[in-house]
Amino acid sequence: MSKAHALKVVGHAAPRVDGQEKVTGRAAYTVDLELPGMAVGKILRSPFPHAKLLKIDARKAAQLPGVFTVLTRDDLGDLSYYFGAAYKDQPIVAVDKVRYVGDPVAGVAAVDAATAEEALSLIETEFEELPVLGSLEEALAPNAPLVHETSKAGGELHGYHYQALDKFKGTNVCYQFSYARGDIAEGFKKSAYIFEDMFTFPRVQHFSMEPHATIAQVQDDRITVWTGSQDPFTLRDHLAEIFRVPLNRVRVIVPHVGGGYGGKLSVKIEPITAALAWKARRPVKVALSVEESFKTVTRHPARFRVKTGVARDGKLLARECEIHMDTGAYADAGPRVTQKAGYRAIGPYRIPHVKTDAYTVYTNTVPAGAFRGFGTLQVTWAYESQMDIIAERLGMDALELRLKNLLKKGELYTAGDTPVDCDLKEGLLLAAQGIGWGKKSRKPNTGKGLSCCMKDGGGTYKVASAVVKMVSDGSAVLLTGTVELGQGSSTALSQVVAEELGLPLNQVVVAQLDTDATPYDAATNASSSMVVMGLCAQRAAQDVKRQLLGAAAKALKEKLSSLQLKDGKIHSRKGRNVAYGEVIAKYFGAKAGEIIGKGFYQDIKSAKAALGAPTTFWEIGWGGTEVEVDRDTGEIKLLKYVSVADVGRAVQPVLCVGQDEGAVMFAIGHTLREEMIYKDGQLLNPNLVDYRVPTFDDLPKEFETILLENQNGPGPFGSKGLGEGGLLPVASAIANGVYNAVGVRLRELPLTPERVWRAITKREA
Repeated sequence: MSKAHALKVVGHAAPRVDGQEKVTGRAAYTVDLELPGMAVGKILRSPFPHAKLLKIDARKAAQLPGVFTVLTRDDLGDLSYYFGAAYKDQPIVAVDKVRYVGDPVAGVAAVDAATAEEALSLIETEFEELPVLGSLEEALAPNAPLVHETSKAGGELHGYHYQALDKFKGTNVCYQFSYARGDIAEGFKKSAYIFEDMFTFPRVQHFSMEPHATIAQVQDDRITVWTGSQDPFTLRDHLAEIFRVPLNRVRVIVPHVGGGYGGKLSVKIEPITAALAWKARRPVKVALSVEESFKTVTRHPARFRVKTGVARDGKLLARECEIHMDTGAYADAGPRVTQKAGYRAIGPYRIPHVKTDAYTVYTNTVPAGAFRGFGTLQVTWAYESQMDIIAERLGMDALELRLKNLLKKGELYTAGDTPVDCDLKEGLLLAAQGIGWGKKSRKPNTGKGLSCCMKDGGGTYKVASAVVKMVSDGSAVLLTGTVELGQGSSTALSQVVAEELGLPLNQVVVAQLDTDATPYDAATNASSSMVVMGLCAQRAAQDVKRQLLGAAAKALKEKLSSLQLKDGKIHSRKGRNVAYGEVIAKYFGAKAGEIIGKGFYQDIKSAKAALGAPTTFWEIGWGGTEVEVDRDTGEIKLLKYVSVADVGRAVQPVLCVGQDEGAVMFAIGHTLREEMIYKDGQLLNPNLVDYRVPTFDDLPKEFETILLENQNGPGPFGSKGLGEGGLLPVASAIANGVYNAVGVRLRELPLTPERVWRAITKREA
């Protein structure tokens, strides 16, 4: 890059544009908002995991002073009350039966929380308990009772259509994804060694700092919702369909959001809040407690059988994968998560013969939906653990085995998809170097582990747009459908706009997200913001730039080619310069008016691609760790962790490091501590006393993130998305380190002290 085009805003650690507002407490989240006459909404939840709803009588509750309305199945009438991301299988409130402990049975809107809680206690219900399917094994057993008696109509999630399969009628399987290439039988026949292992992944909670909260108001048949949604436009579509109104009669406003991680994608408590507001004829706020959020959505627990055939020299020849994802009582995004898990189970390796089958299964547990990584964590944990198993059996170094089989830049992951866009070996070698791979640990009971993981990034078939408005004084407003969840997207996107327009960062602001005014974006997910919305913002800014230069050429009577933008002014080769505001005033003939630029992004659908569209970019996670294991207690201590992130170009380096560090910390949670525990259909630990999230004590003593910047991304200035890649290698890297430290191989997460201690004791016995 020449000196004349050196980046002045992008690539620098600019302050967060929302930082001061958040750290001073001025930022308004959904729970902070108050509307005149607003009622407090509460939800009556099922105490049973599986039962017929024989009776519900809310007359006493409705007569309680201070109660505005009560919502039960009797109030829904012919309303289209079923919704869901992939299938319309979830009612606003229970209709025929309840399917998990926490399933909404009724709603109340009252003058305050205490009155609403009292009203809930007055609702009379009668249930007939049914057999409980609390696990994959129970749900898949022959002649198992059904969570859903009828097959569900298909739906569309982010451009991909899902249809319930007739072949699974009469079972609890609601979706299957399959992929194959080569001849799997021939591949295993040619293999000198065959490895087959089963790994399990636990049910874990998103636990965003802000639990789910929604405010709804219905006036003149227009529904307005304030909520911390990650996909407000998709939510708008769902609400319009549920309440049978045109899309322009639904408005979704997104205030500040206190974290999402996928738990605020699709539809959650918005329909019941809107229904209460519709019936109460006043605004209603429903704000869940942490315990209620535990009973709203979770990550898919899974089991993964992976069978790999290997030649004598260590080359991978065949891989067969069978994955079962527990989607809970309702599908939510389960089919999509299952599809991604099945597709990503192959791993970042050159394997000629592949067969993968992945299934979504209903159980009587909390619905499982989108969660940071979207099905990848469940499979990377397994295939990278197995790579170390293979290396030991063959007497090979684990790093050498991986280097021998890694895909090269430009190779195809699958036919019809985007070629690999980075050097996988480069990142893995950086991680290995960072932990001193090959050097013996100085302390006893310590070991090192490596992992290299890969996922298609940016989502599949994304559609997005942005608008940049340059107002009369030359400052700019960015309108973007990307939701600021705490990841720093508002700052990074503002930097892109400022860079293109030659403005200081403080001259760019981001408008509040409002579906009435904000351009469309499919969803904030899959590390897509920097590429998908980044390109939209850049193109919108370039559109403004083109119009501004055209106006300046007329005003200054100079050739367009002789002008450039710099420091908020138009500069000509003759040495003349004029402020943007002056150009706009001359263009409109008054100090008024604004220049509006538009930017658009759309993926290309392709029948040749396994997922229906080529990958936007490849998101890679490399991790290396050194662990110490206490043989007497089974406790694992992380002495060092090195994460390598392929970012293309770091638009805001500090935010990039923060996102990657946060991803690693997230994964440390499900690797060492986190697990939602069920017994007889009852969730035993839906709170932060019994459910253990990681703390600062769980951080590695040495923690390093390396940003790999090769300008190889499709986003602005060569950027790529990140935020999920850092999670992928953590569990397998730590498990591989534990094996190298004390010789025990665990195939079940989390790696709790008890599990590790029992494995050590069993081995020594």
